[in-house]
Amino acid sequence: MVVASFGYIYFMKNILFATAFLLLCSSLKAQSVQVKDLSSSVGGWEGKLTYLDYASGKPFTMLANIKIGLTADTKGYVMGYEYPKEPQANSRDTTFILGNYFGKDKIIEFKKDSEGGYKMITEVDGNDGNDNKKAILRHTYILKSNTYSIIKDVKFEGTNKWIKRNEYLLNRSGN
Repeated sequence: MVVASFGYIYFMKNILFATAFLLLCSSLKAQSVQVKDLSSSVGGWEGKLTYLDYASGKPFTMLANIKIGLTADTKGYVMGYEYPKEPQANSRDTTFILGNYFGKDKIIEFKKDSEGGYKMITEVDGNDGNDNKKAILRHTYILKSNTYSIIKDVKFEGTNKWIKRNEYLLNRSGN
């Protein structure tokens, strides 16, 4: 009886240790992204934005440029969106990485490649669509040597289907 009890305690200690170790590893992996990891995307990008027009159900493509920089203290990631034929839609956004969050979006995947590129996927609960329905918003950022894409996928509450809401396809500009 004493041997069985000791074996059970030993087994439970090992389970607790393994669980704590896995949680620590996953936490460290999620928190390993820093603004400097995104710095290879700094510069000017030119291309197009294609988005799903919910009213017609058809994609619409327009010219789009993004200028990326870092804040003076290099803690923030700054994206300036420019639309040459719709300048009233231009905007600028500064995002900070805190823990495993890119702004309000949780970083669920980050992989760097050997050429300095990366893939980052984030998710956040939000609203989307013409009737502002609750949804999970997923953003996928893919940087390769001279190409950059940002894809927004949406999964509305109560469904299992992801919809590609929009996609920026950009090439590095001379700026």
